[in-house]
Amino acid sequence: MDIDNLQPVISDKIQTIVKSNKVSNAYLLHGPKGSGKEALALQFCSLLTGFDHDEFINNPNIFLVIPGNSDFYLNLLKSSKIDQKEYQEWNHYWREKLLFPLKKIKLSDSQNIPLVVLKNLKQNIFFKSDGKKVIIIFDAHYLSQGSAESANALLKILEEPPQNTSFILVTDFIKNLPSTIQSRCQSINVPKISNTNLKSYLKRTGDFEFEILSFLSDNNLGLIDIFNNYSKNSVVDMIEKYIKCIEYNNSEAVIIFCEEMLLDFNTNRQKFYFNFHLIKKWLEHTDHIKKSIEPKFEWDDFSNASKDFMNNHNNCDLIMLAKEIEYFLGNIASNTSPKLSLMNMVINSHNYLN
Repeated sequence: MDIDNLQPVISDKIQTIVKSNKVSNAYLLHGPKGSGKEALALQFCSLLTGFDHDEFINNPNIFLVIPGNSDFYLNLLKSSKIDQKEYQEWNHYWREKLLFPLKKIKLSDSQNIPLVVLKNLKQNIFFKSDGKKVIIIFDAHYLSQGSAESANALLKILEEPPQNTSFILVTDFIKNLPSTIQSRCQSINVPKISNTNLKSYLKRTGDFEFEILSFLSDNNLGLIDIFNNYSKNSVVDMIEKYIKCIEYNNSEAVIIFCEEMLLDFNTNRQKFYFNFHLIKKWLEHTDHIKKSIEPKFEWDDFSNASKDFMNNHNNCDLIMLAKEIEYFLGNIASNTSPKLSLMNMVINSHNYLN
């Protein structure tokens, strides 16, 4: 499997756990985004249950919990009929995830694991059955959303876990998961994928040399997939539009950048967030040049944009420019007006240029 080559140490650790016959009631896989945690969880489940991936769907011994809205789950749990929309969506998710375990796939944009899922889980997992039961919870930090009812419900189950059952929780944000749940799980820290393992995995890098791709993606498998929709020219073009916008030399430059970003926000949220990730990586690269840190890749247009920017704004506070982007993204995550937040970011960023 690809995950064996990308995360060989963790993969070996999981296999050793299963072979030792000393399996715990709960495990928590945590680490940076795009490090293959969900694929490892699926592999772990397969080893624990003895089922291959193509036997996971509708398997009474395997339960998957992922973020989704309450109405979806209520309809799904009431009646799982083949012609039911929710049933079809659920099975489509399973099939795609099992076919591409390294790909981050979402059921919806929901940032909540509703209580109804935990209640249904409790009703089913305590029934005796042949074989090992495994409950996989992706994005487990979303258990803590709102009043954290779902987290409390899971905690009660973990305090008196059913026999022959293991939980596998997966999260990018371990600090957002209650310490009481963390303490009842065996922690498995999944590190960032190493350059050596990633390079052997990638068969091609498109328009980007491996060293560039590694820097811009932070070896995040999810981000690497998005690069298929970009070229070097498109990245530099977007960076230059950002520079002209915050320089605020003319209103047209501000309008062009802001309108394009807001259009992406409304029509292609993934592209929107990825663009600002690339801007932050360019700011990081610019900071390296400012500090005379030798870059690990050669990309003249990318570096020249940094050098020209520093020549024009030698006293620029690059750290604050990056923080302004973080503030902006945090504001829109809190449902603040995207247009207003973006204009505030532009104005504040302009003030940090000199």
